[in-house]
Amino acid sequence: MPSLFRSLRAKSLFVLACVPLLLLTACGNAGSGSGTTSGGSSNSNANISITVGGKLDTESKLLTKLYTLVLRDAGFKVNEKPAFGNNTIVFQGIKSGAIDLYPEFTATGLDALKKTSSLNDQQDYQTVKDGFKQQFQIDWLDYSPLNDTYAVCAKSGNSLGLTSISDLVAKAKQITFDLPSDSSYVFDYLKPKYGLTLDSFKAVHKVDYTIGFKEVGGGQSDANFCYSSDNGINTNNLVALNDDKHAFPAYHPAPIVRDSVLQKSPDIATALNALAPKITTDVSLQLQKAVEANVNAGMSQSRAITEAATKFLKDQGFCKKNGCQ
Repeated sequence: MPSLFRSLRAKSLFVLACVPLLLLTACGNAGSGSGTTSGGSSNSNANISITVGGKLDTESKLLTKLYTLVLRDAGFKVNEKPAFGNNTIVFQGIKSGAIDLYPEFTATGLDALKKTSSLNDQQDYQTVKDGFKQQFQIDWLDYSPLNDTYAVCAKSGNSLGLTSISDLVAKAKQITFDLPSDSSYVFDYLKPKYGLTLDSFKAVHKVDYTIGFKEVGGGQSDANFCYSSDNGINTNNLVALNDDKHAFPAYHPAPIVRDSVLQKSPDIATALNALAPKITTDVSLQLQKAVEANVNAGMSQSRAITEAATKFLKDQGFCKKNGCQ
């Protein structure tokens, strides 16, 4: 299943064993004021504190910020803990009470339940929703269309006319394919639906993940293994080919929240569920591009994420109640 790079991007769930020292540190910080807080609303939500955590990659930091700002706009006092930790740490954190809520991905939730994907997005979501409720007393709110899954990328407007993985199959003997040496597992998904193996291609380059983007963007290779919402798609003028036979499991993000916290106010679900349909794969790519531009303009990454997320929410009609602070 996912390789070292997937662990760095914090999507696949490894062994659910918390690192004691890190978790104790995280638990000790909960509610201590080490994150930023905002309140001041006159409604009852102002008396409810919610600690929102998140994973380490830029996309997860953006999701954490979006959830934080929407909840603050609904009047809640939010203690934000971005980059709280990797999959293991955030999952143990929500179970222990160190954090109350964080963005999780559906296929990662299946890993936690030790279940495989049905390759039906709604069915997988219902499986994790029911399983987390029963086993962990954790609720999954509505999931977003964003799908950060495995993918095959090619140059936008490529001369081979590749727009789907079926196109890739038809022209495989003309294609040089880039793949990290530890990512051959991707063909465990591609072979059953498309019949693709490493031997299908004209040539295969075993290169670092980031080098694959550059080689395809520069014309040295024709396609590469990628993740469907990786910012490298933006920076190298690539596209993720349509998985027209649905070979890959879906990684849709959703807020997951402990039952005991969700019961404090129905506005938690109302606010976050209103945001869910706005977060698409294209939106994630646009937000990551905005963060990169902000950083290049001299902002810290933290400020760059805040600026990009706030602008997006305002453009979408949020931030009208108490403001996104």
